[in-house]
Amino acid sequence: MSTTIVPAANVESKPQASFNEIPTVHAEYALRNAKVNTWPFRHAVVRPIFPAWYYQDLTSLFPADDAFVPLNKYHPDRGAVFLTDRGDGTDDLGRLPEPQRAFWGEFARSFGSDRFRAALLDRIGGESYVDRYLNRSRALIHLSLDRCGYQIAPHTDVAKKIVTAVFYLPDVGDFTNEAYGTSVLVQKPGAEEMNPQDWNRYDIAYTAPFIANSLFTFAVGTNSWHAVKPVDKPTRRRSIQYFVFLNE
Repeated sequence: MSTTIVPAANVESKPQASFNEIPTVHAEYALRNAKVNTWPFRHAVVRPIFPAWYYQDLTSLFPADDAFVPLNKYHPDRGAVFLTDRGDGTDDLGRLPEPQRAFWGEFARSFGSDRFRAALLDRIGGESYVDRYLNRSRALIHLSLDRCGYQIAPHTDVAKKIVTAVFYLPDVGDFTNEAYGTSVLVQKPGAEEMNPQDWNRYDIAYTAPFIANSLFTFAVGTNSWHAVKPVDKPTRRRSIQYFVFLNE
């Protein structure tokens, strides 16, 4: 007696993804199992952070250059598109055309959720961070586009940022800006009296490679000195800036 297997009708498969492959769960798995470096401050590099199929969506639906406005007067070469409330009750989702508006709105909702924010807090700071900050914080998320001339001088980040996370978004296989990831800095002995924003005050301990589908994240504190070397060539350096930000 033979048995004939008949394919189920009306069953759709998701291209390039397995059933129930949720980007936030994939990212949480990668994050929670990543190595955390503790010196000179707690930080981690996570790669890959997104499923491959979802990373393609992130890069293909990244907004056009004209959607970005200068982040602030201090960084005219960094354009920003805010996906969450920038602090004045407004965001930039309404300026995006479809399907970008729907895609990035869903990104903000899912990755800005309590669950993913808790994963960041827990991996970087432990359970004490979750207990102390989860209910007192929100996710501040904006897309970022850096151009030639962009740099970030040494700084620690403002005290209201508990955890900083930067998702690097170059095209797969594009290593043009590999050297322009975030640099971890260590103050030189005897340099305490120098200007805190003077590069000569620090040694570079590590620079996270700016490569596809990677995340650099760290705990913000009084010693979390970091910077980005000047981008001295024509470029489009794309990223997602994510901050666990204390509520007012």
